[in-house]
Amino acid sequence: MRAIALLTDFGLTDPYVGQMHAALTRLAPGAPLIDISHQVEPFGTAQAAFFLAASAPHFPRDTVFLCVVDPRVGTSRRILGAQAGTQSFLAPDGGLLDLLLDTPGLPPAYIFDLSAVAAEYGASATFHGRDVFAPLAARLSGGEALASLGTPISREAVVQQTWAAPLLEDGSVLAHVLHVDHFGNCVLSLRQGFLFAGTVAALSLGPGESIRLSRARAYAELGPGEPGLLLGSQGFFELAVYQDSAATRLTLMPGDPVRILYAEAGPQP
Repeated sequence: MRAIALLTDFGLTDPYVGQMHAALTRLAPGAPLIDISHQVEPFGTAQAAFFLAASAPHFPRDTVFLCVVDPRVGTSRRILGAQAGTQSFLAPDGGLLDLLLDTPGLPPAYIFDLSAVAAEYGASATFHGRDVFAPLAARLSGGEALASLGTPISREAVVQQTWAAPLLEDGSVLAHVLHVDHFGNCVLSLRQGFLFAGTVAALSLGPGESIRLSRARAYAELGPGEPGLLLGSQGFFELAVYQDSAATRLTLMPGDPVRILYAEAGPQP
């Protein structure tokens, strides 16, 4: 049985995660179950997309990823399956797969609409994680292929969110906060390998409001209270303040746009 990794916004207070584990254990006995997180902010698709894209490379090559952050559960929104290499991904069509599908260097994924086969399950209108996604994940874990379960669709047909890619503008780059971690670091929609078009100089937080921003390799290279931009361990750039919360100091939260300003033209490594 292939390992099944779970990523949801269900939290740990209610019985939802336990019921999903129970369904998977019943339908795919012996399949290893690995929890990425169930503490995604409610309806936090961008945060879940970051968790998935950052985590998938560390999992076994044949893992089945069951990802449910689904504000439109029970509606006509599609249920997607994606095959990226030998890993399989299940998610509602709402942007959760955006960052994964656009991972630099990753071969194009094969994407399938699984809505028709999903409709065969007698499901509640409010808990497709247990009633639809878990049975589909169990079938993949047991050896069935996504190609046998769904209809191929193009990347362009999948819902794509504006926060997933930076917007390049003359003299600046506009990104979004995907996640604020336990330390208050703000993870941005700027990935490893992004080529800044100039020397990073400042961070704009609103019209006429900007603060100095330094590039750093490690947190400790920043001075006390000094905001910095560095490449984090998850493969994304982040805003940080040494031994302090960048989110608090900069008044940022997931979903917020931030504009990084350049001092001068010319590529910067």
